[in-house]
Amino acid sequence: MILGLDHFVLTVSDLEASVDFYTRVLDMQHISYNGRHAVRFGAQKINLHVAGNEFAPCAARATPGSADFCFLIATTLEDAVEKLNHENVIIEEGPVDRTGATGVIRSVYIRDPDDNLIELSVS
Repeated sequence: MILGLDHFVLTVSDLEASVDFYTRVLDMQHISYNGRHAVRFGAQKINLHVAGNEFAPCAARATPGSADFCFLIATTLEDAVEKLNHENVIIEEGPVDRTGATGVIRSVYIRDPDDNLIELSVS
């Protein structure tokens, strides 16, 4: 029944810090529309809701820093690590082997400004 992922929502404490992180560190594109903000990558996006000013309907307990997700990246893991080091982003773990949706992936783990856990992976 499910075809793919269009978007998901992150509740953030600081919109500008989140936009900066996702555009500068992860090379996403900032978009805004109707007073809303998102970052886009490929054919998907992350809608950014500021804590206390969420758009309804929203998660029952929308909280900054409660997400844990994995992105497949279009570069080598070595190049990603080099960029993360250049941007002074702390690598919390990795590179390590993990099991992704379609098989083995190699990953590093970082955190965004709200401490959401982000896994960056190659297959």
